[in-house]
Amino acid sequence: MNEYISWAITHLGAWCLILFAAYAVGQRLLRRYQFDSLAERVAFTLGLGLGSCALLLFALGLVGLLYEGVILGLTLVAALGAIIQLAGSLRKAPRLNLQRLREYYSLPSAAVVILIGLLFGYWLLLLVTTQYPPFHWDATSHHLPLAREFLAQHRIVALMGIPHPVMPALNHMLFAWGLALKDDVLAQMIEHTFLMLTAVGLYAWGKRQGRQLFGLALASFWLANPLVLWLGQSAYVDIALVCFIFLGVYSLRLFWESEQARWWLLGMALLGMAAGVKLPGLYFIIVGGGLGLWRLARLRRNVKPGPSASAKAEMEPSTIGQPQFNYKLLLQGWTLAVLCLLPWYAHIFYHTGNPIWPTFPQWSRGIWGAPAVVENTNSWLKNAAEPRTIANFLLLSVDWLRYPSRFYAESNLTLFPLIVVWPISWLFALRNRSIRWWVLWALSFTLYWFLFPHQLRYWLPALPLAILALCETIRWAVEKMTRSTVINGAVWVTLTIAALVYGGRLVWGELKIKQLPPVNAAAREVFISRLGGYRAVKYINRQLNDGDAVCVIGGSYLNYYFNAPVLDLYGLLQSGKLPRYSWPDDQPWQQWLESQNINWIFLNYASEQGVQVIPRRNLVLDPFWPDYELVYADNITWVFRRKPVPPERF
Repeated sequence: MNEYISWAITHLGAWCLILFAAYAVGQRLLRRYQFDSLAERVAFTLGLGLGSCALLLFALGLVGLLYEGVILGLTLVAALGAIIQLAGSLRKAPRLNLQRLREYYSLPSAAVVILIGLLFGYWLLLLVTTQYPPFHWDATSHHLPLAREFLAQHRIVALMGIPHPVMPALNHMLFAWGLALKDDVLAQMIEHTFLMLTAVGLYAWGKRQGRQLFGLALASFWLANPLVLWLGQSAYVDIALVCFIFLGVYSLRLFWESEQARWWLLGMALLGMAAGVKLPGLYFIIVGGGLGLWRLARLRRNVKPGPSASAKAEMEPSTIGQPQFNYKLLLQGWTLAVLCLLPWYAHIFYHTGNPIWPTFPQWSRGIWGAPAVVENTNSWLKNAAEPRTIANFLLLSVDWLRYPSRFYAESNLTLFPLIVVWPISWLFALRNRSIRWWVLWALSFTLYWFLFPHQLRYWLPALPLAILALCETIRWAVEKMTRSTVINGAVWVTLTIAALVYGGRLVWGELKIKQLPPVNAAAREVFISRLGGYRAVKYINRQLNDGDAVCVIGGSYLNYYFNAPVLDLYGLLQSGKLPRYSWPDDQPWQQWLESQNINWIFLNYASEQGVQVIPRRNLVLDPFWPDYELVYADNITWVFRRKPVPPERF
């Protein structure tokens, strides 16, 4: 236990350095903003700060300065600035008046304190789940290998052998930040940061409405979704995407209500950063940009004279001196969004000729638009869990819970059961403007999602918006039925406890199975050995020579653990390159491997290899490929090594 505490403190210290540095950058950019609460300030400042730091790291990569020492030095300088600033703020803060504590001696205040305490304990459990070695498929297949390669080459590159050699890399720059300061556990803790920032943002919305219990219920609802928790403990990018989108839509909501241009600019910047994480962010930029244009058109159609002197005196201080929304500010918002997404898509365009690759690969040049790549991608884009009918669309939230495997839910994990009734908010949206805002965003994205691959993880950007739509519907209905603050509070206390019990049971069960995180190299090796095929990876790593490369078949989830470049045959660029496991049919395939300088072949024969059947036979006497000999075998994997080339005889 003492060893674990020491290990955890070092990781928490590195994590705090990142948070302080990001806060310093975000605070500098938002110094003129006035927030409703500390929670709102933290959510927006850290969110924008992390996105801005990713852009700064990308700039370092463009000039070949992505070195661990450079990153550490800049982090320390920024973190120190934040610490000095926060220390000054604490000195100026008013002293605690013990007499005022009596104001909190009430049932609602006691409920808030107790629920915050429960949430804090729950958060500690969630934080522990991030401290295990990476196990999740996409993280070890391409997200972490890409971030590690950026650091290894000190610049932004395309890693050709992995499933996705290029992609919007904002989140990958943050993973590289974690790897530079510590290790892959810290990279996972960065994704956990986005998980918690989304929860803090949801709470901040409830606080802005003057309803703390409502805000706590919103945060708990978000943190009770099993699929969300699974992604929040891994080096996937989906939770960062959700966080930027939610904060961007939140900011646009404040702009819509107050007409303060600052919220418009912040919202578009955050949505631009969302697009820098993953392609679906482009949808929200388009909708958000159109929303600004529509708002401007309405303002110009309903021109009103400026406020009188007496009216100005009654205005909130934050609204005085704000410029009226106009074409210039509209263009500034659009430009800001483009600037936040441009580096990532320019990088993709530089390599592929298509800024949104792998979407529409037929627009790409060279191998990026090869016929096999086009066929593979288009078949995936047409993939649907069920026919795209109106009835199936209306039953989506039910089917997500009943048939998660249909929607390719990772580990068959789904959502908090209450989400099944979120469609009732569609009806209430007709009568309530606040509900309507969240419903339109969530419902429009759900329709967009329904037209593309039906993977549940891809729908998550709409989840916080759907949670807000549903919970605001419940709040509106309850307040229409009764004005009792006790009953209203009881509703949100019940929802909060139900969500914490539901999520906590899953998390605690997972931690009981995993036990304490491994804190040294030996314990880490034992833990990772639970991955099927890892023993074969260890064997290859022990035998590697300089310049060796590994062909991986059916082991994409192990790419991160190879100590040599990999050529993953499940990668998009390797579409149609699987062998036939017969000779001489595989002679051209073997020659292709040799042209790629492949010395090792890792084959997971226990996994499905498309429609091909891998023959089970004595590979020593009857090999698949004459130039590659079997050197390792276990219950699921075979490892082949290229035979040495005999010397020429004169």
